[in-house]
Amino acid sequence: MISDITFYLLEKGAHIEPKRITTGEVAKQIGVSQQTASRKLLELENQGDIEKVSGKLILTEKAISKVRACVAMALDALEGSGMSFTGTLVQGLGEGAYYLSQGQYTREFKKKLGFKPFAGTLNVSIVPEDIEKRITLRQQKPIAIKGFKKGKRTFGSISAYKCAISGVPCAIVFPERSSHGLHMLEIISKFNLRKKLSLSDGKKVLVEVVNTSGP
Repeated sequence: MISDITFYLLEKGAHIEPKRITTGEVAKQIGVSQQTASRKLLELENQGDIEKVSGKLILTEKAISKVRACVAMALDALEGSGMSFTGTLVQGLGEGAYYLSQGQYTREFKKKLGFKPFAGTLNVSIVPEDIEKRITLRQQKPIAIKGFKKGKRTFGSISAYKCAISGVPCAIVFPERSSHGLHMLEIISKFNLRKKLSLSDGKKVLVEVVNTSGP
């Protein structure tokens, strides 16, 4: 949680340069006694969120990072991550149906994503301009789907990111082992997306990432 004092210091420009701000001024702005304001300022200093420079106050990089993270979370909650991919629907290799029919995977998807996926992936070949965004997405914390062993065969883990196509909830999945290159997105949903959205090979689709944070 971000301190109300931190937001006040931001408003005063104390993230850019040291500002001379008294405890009385802070107390008045946040609606507390001067003694409480003094205590709160000391707590922020001990936490490493503010520093005193020649009697003036300045927000540290630690405090600014906290604010950026808070703002990013708020925007994600209100608007989604803002990340989207444009691509063309292509025919897959048919492997998705086999893997998604494995009970260990489907139970994990149900638990982590909230749905049992249709046995098949939607394969979207993204435009070259979006490959950098794909790399950026992979750097975010995923929803982790555990791998498992079945007999002598090992099924690798899967990283998932919630998304939507035309408002239909889906997830982009990145198997630990994949034959696809950077241009391809594999998408799962509880629905047969081809039928649900009347999609066919060659049709352009917009994939909107809903949230870049896993649990």
